[in-house]
Amino acid sequence: MNHKQTVSFLSRLPITRPVSNDQERVFLSVLNGQVNTRSQATKGLAIRSTTISDCVAELLAVGLLTEEVSVSVGRGRPSLTLAVKANRLVTVVFQVISQSVHIFIINLSAQIIAHDQLEASPDCDNRMLENIFLELYQRIIKQLPNEAQLVGIVFSLGGVFDRSTYRWIHTSRWPRMHNLAIGNIFPQEQYNISLSRTLDNELLMHLLQRDESTLLLHWGYGVGFAFGQAADRIVAGGYAFGEIGHWHIPGQQQACHCGQQGCLETTTALWSIGPRVLGNDFRAGDDEDHLANLLATRDLMDDAHIQLALRHITSAASNVCRVFFPRRLIISGPFVKNPRLWQAFCEGFEQQNRFFGQSTHELAVSQVSRDLGIYGAAIPVLEQGLAELLQD
Repeated sequence: MNHKQTVSFLSRLPITRPVSNDQERVFLSVLNGQVNTRSQATKGLAIRSTTISDCVAELLAVGLLTEEVSVSVGRGRPSLTLAVKANRLVTVVFQVISQSVHIFIINLSAQIIAHDQLEASPDCDNRMLENIFLELYQRIIKQLPNEAQLVGIVFSLGGVFDRSTYRWIHTSRWPRMHNLAIGNIFPQEQYNISLSRTLDNELLMHLLQRDESTLLLHWGYGVGFAFGQAADRIVAGGYAFGEIGHWHIPGQQQACHCGQQGCLETTTALWSIGPRVLGNDFRAGDDEDHLANLLATRDLMDDAHIQLALRHITSAASNVCRVFFPRRLIISGPFVKNPRLWQAFCEGFEQQNRFFGQSTHELAVSQVSRDLGIYGAAIPVLEQGLAELLQD
C-alpha cells in the first residue's frame, strides 16, 4: 500500500460538468490562463475566428470579460488583451469552523473577497443560530462588489441535515439545536439556497486532483465519511449518510450528544475524549487546526483513551472500506497529524485491509486546505450561475 501526503492545489477553475457551449469554452480558457487574445483562442480552441469574435462579443456584453489595449513592444499595431471580471458572479458560503459560524463571498477566480464570523456558544439553540446566520449575511452583503451578481447561498454543514426540506437536524457542536429550518431564514423563493456536506466539499477537491474511487474519513471533533467515484459521482445518500460517528459500539454506555448511548464518537471524537487526552489544554469547540498542533507534539500512544479510540476508528474505517472498496482512503482531522498515531493507524488498518483479495491501494493524510474546502462548496453554484448567464 502507498502512504502519501495529498497536496492542495488550485491553479485553475475546476469544472465538474461538461462545458455546454463555445462561450463557456472561451471564457474558461481566459479564466484559466490558457489564452488572452482572440487569435490565441482561435488557435488553441480550434474554433473559427468569426465564432470567437461572436463569443467574445457576448462575454463582453454580459460583463464576464474585458478587452483592453496591451502595451505595444516595437512596431505594429498593439494587440487587444482579454481579461476576466472575476467578481461578475459570486456566491456566499456559510461554514462552521470550530465554535464559530463563518461566512465567505467567493468569486469565479476562487478568491475569498469577503469574510466575517461570529462565535456561537455551545448552548446555542435554533433561535440563536438563526440570528447569527442573519446578522452575518446582513453584514457581508454590504461588501458585495457593485458589478457582482449573487448566484446563490451555500450552507456547508456537518452533522445531519435534509436537503429536500432545507433543515439542519443535528450537530454535535450545538446539541440544543434541533431541526433548524434554514428555508425559513432564507426562503428559496427569494434566494438560491443549497445545503452541502462539508466532507463532500473537501472530497470534491481530492477528486478534482485525481478521478479515482476515494473514501474520505474525518476523525476529529466528530467522525464521518464521504465517498465518490469521480468529481461528478459523489454519493449523497440519505440525510444522515456518512454519519458513522453514531454507529453503536457494543459494550459502551456513555451518553452521546445525539441522545443515544455508546456511539462511536463517545470513544473516538474530540468532544468526548479531548478533555481526558489533553487535560486543561482542551477547550470545547477549539479550532481543529489548533488541536492538531497540540496533538502532534504529544506522546499519545500510552494513553488508554487513545488506544481505545485507535482500535475503534481503525475498525470503523476498515468496515466502511468493506462496503465501498475504494482505491484510496484519505484521513482528515487533527489526530492523524501525530506521527506515531498515524503510523499506528496505518499498521492497524493494513492488518484488516484484506477481503477476498481486494484491498485499498493508497492510504493518505488529507492536506486539502480549509479555503479549498470552502471553494468546493462554491463550485457547483458558480458553475450553474455561469451556465444560466450565458443561456439568457
